[in-house]
Amino acid sequence: MPANRYNSAMKKMTHDLPNPERLSVVVATIMLAYAVSQAIDLPTTPTFLNIGGIIVPYRFDLVFIVTIVVAGLTATGTDWIIRDHPALAGKATFPHLLLPTLSAWILSISLNNLANVPFRWLVLLVGGIFILIVILAEYIVLNREDYRAPIGIALLTAIAYAMLLALSVALESTDQRLIVSMPAIALGTIVLSMRILQLQTASSWPWLESAASTLFVIEIAAALHYLPLTPLASGVIILGALFSVVNFIISLAEEFNFGRAVFESAIPFFLAILLGLLVN
Repeated sequence: MPANRYNSAMKKMTHDLPNPERLSVVVATIMLAYAVSQAIDLPTTPTFLNIGGIIVPYRFDLVFIVTIVVAGLTATGTDWIIRDHPALAGKATFPHLLLPTLSAWILSISLNNLANVPFRWLVLLVGGIFILIVILAEYIVLNREDYRAPIGIALLTAIAYAMLLALSVALESTDQRLIVSMPAIALGTIVLSMRILQLQTASSWPWLESAASTLFVIEIAAALHYLPLTPLASGVIILGALFSVVNFIISLAEEFNFGRAVFESAIPFFLAILLGLLVN
């Protein structure tokens, strides 16, 4: 290979890295917000909301405020980091903000459920590393010609599925009412399925596909809510539902035979049900 071509290739392979100062500021700020929410324990007064005659309890306290603030900080921080990417060239950054923002929100919910657990600070540290990995992966996949892009896509896809599992387990662990848990599951599913389909297909905004995925998942989640299952068992089955319906949509997008798409999508769903029953 001529020297100029070799130098050009090496430059392309090593150039697309985020600004370390911006990255450290964003991650440190998110970690500080998480730490504040865990360190300060303020008394809360139960608040109830009447929706069509149904009394729904909700919390408006420091934890709630920090959860919203952390999600906003993650979104703005990720946008600040990605806008420095040399391959941005006028592209929209919003698709790359979906997964980091939702991950920060779900991590807040999970940490709040571990308020009285001794190892919650270890979970906080792991969560900070997790957010760092998500932001780095989103930065990498912005340039699909980057040799690391396939790894980033696979990593973000796996993280998206893991986030739905964490959200489902967190909601079921706190015995939330269906009217509270279903909107949260629906929000998580539509955002996560949207991002997975963006990564795995050529569609920029697969709204219909994401809506169909969400409808299928919340129907499964609503049925599981009333069954005698542990939070982990319910989460595994809900994860299997999302994985199966997304794979079905991807198979159709790749022009697979309809019967083959159904068969290949049904297998992981039934395996998830089996696994859920085993861990119950």
